[in-house]
Amino acid sequence: MVLHRAIQAARAGDLANLRELASSGYISSAITDGQGAGPVHHAARCGRLECLQFLVSELGLAADARALNRATPAHDAAATGHIRELQWLVDVGGCNIEDRDAAGATVLHLAARFGCVEVIKWLLSVGGVAEVETNCGAVPAHYAAANGDLTCLKLLLQQAPG
Repeated sequence: MVLHRAIQAARAGDLANLRELASSGYISSAITDGQGAGPVHHAARCGRLECLQFLVSELGLAADARALNRATPAHDAAATGHIRELQWLVDVGGCNIEDRDAAGATVLHLAARFGCVEVIKWLLSVGGVAEVETNCGAVPAHYAAANGDLTCLKLLLQQAPG
């Protein structure tokens, strides 16, 4: 199945296979998994920068594509701690760090939820807002506190006003 091959190639960092599939016309924005995440999402969440760059810069797939839960590849990179991929998506791909998924979570919420300290530091350094609330009123510090992650919590509280 071509869908499976393209997503698996993106996940595995198999650039040669992605190039082969692309040259045969088998990669498009219509290729998604059961959650609506395409090859760009999978490359971002698996830390496959070269594949991410190929898919977006050479094939023209959207860097800010939305899965069914409205998460972007930047959400996926942040949640999995892949800072190089997140930086590229923001700096080159044009992703917005304040984009929200269906629950209202930004990439900072996800980095806090999964304890990605370096991602949190970078997001705060480029203007990530630690006070943004999800649809149910949670700020990133709530996620860090719920996980008992004092390092992340301290970083986020240092950014809070007053």
